[in-house]
Amino acid sequence: MRVAIVICWFVSSSFMLVNQPHAAFGLKISFQSIGTLTSYIAYIDNGRTQTHLKHITETEFIKIASGHWPSIYNPTRRNYFAENNFNCGVLKDSFTLKEYTYCVPLDSLWKLHFEKHPLDMTKGNGWSNKQFNPSLKQELYLYQNYNVGHIDADYFLDTNLWKLMKDIQKPEWIVNYKSLK
Repeated sequence: MRVAIVICWFVSSSFMLVNQPHAAFGLKISFQSIGTLTSYIAYIDNGRTQTHLKHITETEFIKIASGHWPSIYNPTRRNYFAENNFNCGVLKDSFTLKEYTYCVPLDSLWKLHFEKHPLDMTKGNGWSNKQFNPSLKQELYLYQNYNVGHIDADYFLDTNLWKLMKDIQKPEWIVNYKSLK
């Protein structure tokens, strides 16, 4: 009997749940060599590793995540923005037929990192309590809530990216973040 129990335990513990691979996106807020304050990635997450990682532009991110472009990162062309109630997408000028991307939450992301916009002072004040980095309490908050250990090095990934974009649109969240000194 004991041998049967040991065999059952061994067989049942040797099975490993494997997550269904899914496409995901990431965002980092820091100075970029191309003169921007954000960088974006798309990748396939199989639960253990991130494969097919590709650095993309903000325009590519919006077009892929909105389902406007077909991509391995969004093969069913889901509109992640609509699913999360974000004001983001692609508009086509009816006169010139040129496509324009827009995403209101992305315009505020720099505020997490900087006290004032470092490249364009006319954009107003940020939410950071230090000039070029969040305060230690703000960094701890970002780690605890979004798994970002260092804002200059780490990406807001997958569900943490969508959670962050939702949160920064809430006035009470902004007040709380600014109060972390």
